[in-house]
Amino acid sequence: MEPILITNKPSYRINFTKMQGAGNDFVVFEKNKVERLNGDQSIMTYEEISGFTKKLSHRKLGIGCDQLIIIDDNPNDKNAAYGMGVINCDGNIENMCGNGVRCFTKYIIDNKVLSKNLKEQLNFDGDDKIEQIIETKSGIVKTYPLLKHHLNNKEKDVIMVKVNMGTSKISRLINEIDYNIPKTLSKQSPLESYMYTIDIGLPYCSKLECVYVSVGVNQCVVFIDRNIELGYLDSSYGDFSKFSMINIQEISDIIQSNVNGFVDIANVEFVIQSPQDKLENKVISRVVERGSGETLACGTGACGVAVASILKGYCNENTESIVEMPGGKLLIQWDSNNSEIFKTGPATTVFKSQILI
Repeated sequence: MEPILITNKPSYRINFTKMQGAGNDFVVFEKNKVERLNGDQSIMTYEEISGFTKKLSHRKLGIGCDQLIIIDDNPNDKNAAYGMGVINCDGNIENMCGNGVRCFTKYIIDNKVLSKNLKEQLNFDGDDKIEQIIETKSGIVKTYPLLKHHLNNKEKDVIMVKVNMGTSKISRLINEIDYNIPKTLSKQSPLESYMYTIDIGLPYCSKLECVYVSVGVNQCVVFIDRNIELGYLDSSYGDFSKFSMINIQEISDIIQSNVNGFVDIANVEFVIQSPQDKLENKVISRVVERGSGETLACGTGACGVAVASILKGYCNENTESIVEMPGGKLLIQWDSNNSEIFKTGPATTVFKSQILI
């Protein structure tokens, strides 16, 4: 019997940049520069890229990341300069990523990526008034690289980026006929439009009072102290010193499984606040992202946390809210009158390389 030859011949060559934003890490590359090694010159699709995402994102066998961030210099929306693709480490295509879009913006600046949609290209050389208009699956997002910000660090290859995250919207129930119609969320919205009590059914967590808000993707925000006060959550979860160690994955899995008719809950955030945090207009949060598990930070999640914190009186809307996640702090400004959200945070280049996969 002839021996069976097992080969692992690579199919793609990718020049990439490893980046991170507040500890949320990404593999970033340009869609039209992924090279098929079989000579096929046809346009690369996101579906094709998702097919090898697990290999790229594997932390032992690949590069390792929470998500792939893919740059398209020729987006479908001709009002946009660039298109942004987001693929979770499990290979599923996501709508948006708030930390990823800052890294996206830095990559554009660093590599002077030209847009096929712009007649007049961006000024990449030190202009602090650059506006990038980016098409995402959640709609248009505008970013502003703050090239002269005092927190930039040239030695560590860090710049601060401000992002217009759009408006906060109400998450809908699957059995509502207007599920697909976005509803603007503001302080004038009725309580029942964003706050729900859902069944969890665990020995240490019978139910949860949650705030549902959509910021690019749907967020479920859980305030620890409120749920302990209601008797829904075991009091051990209220130990501030042990917040980093409590089990949030099991609860998040139940919430993300469309419990009580909610669908498409991308991220679940657990929030605590000390008296000192209250004075600083700050909350502490941990997040579980769909397809990636618990991550060090989440940009859309931080926006959802800030909006929920203002709605519930934990933060003051008249100044920037500080949302501190394990990977760092993000500054969120929410104008509850027009529901517009601005997020400012770091984007960092870790290294650049090439991979055959």
